[in-house]
Amino acid sequence: MSESTSRFSRFLTHLSASVTEFLVTPLGHAFEFNLLGKYFKKEDLKRIGEIVSESENLHRGEIRVAIETKLPLSQIWSGKSARDRALEMFSFLKIWDTEENTGILVYLLLAERKIVILADRGIYGKIGQRQLDEIAREIGEGFKTSEHRKSLAEGIRKLTEELRKHFPAGEKNPNELPDDPYLA
Repeated sequence: MSESTSRFSRFLTHLSASVTEFLVTPLGHAFEFNLLGKYFKKEDLKRIGEIVSESENLHRGEIRVAIETKLPLSQIWSGKSARDRALEMFSFLKIWDTEENTGILVYLLLAERKIVILADRGIYGKIGQRQLDEIAREIGEGFKTSEHRKSLAEGIRKLTEELRKHFPAGEKNPNELPDDPYLA
């Protein structure tokens, strides 16, 4: 597939998500009928926050889940990838701003079913990007089989194992980032 075909296909995917949101929002059913509601119920989002909170009690890392339904069409047309957007979200959500540089972003772009996991430099010293990419791939497999909630929880569990091994909870273990998923 050529780059222009791929860009056009991505553009149509995000355009479809935008039109759907636009049509159902005035009806008061935006959550139930947009991409977020397709993959996660409100209770699921609350549970994700609880899983992150439980995880962070076991180590000194900070995990932040960010879920975007779609990207602005101008960003798609300009060639911005899910990874590019995850890097922006990493900065915007201040994942880098933890005392020990142990922040991890789990970024989901629902329109494309793309998952990107990025970590701060303290994490990369112990856990490489290859391992984070493997966990992201496993979460993505769950999205292909409609096991998205389960695969996301399992991905957080695997991150927790690694963080416990390399950054065990100490006497001082402040919660530096919000635990609830960031929704955009």
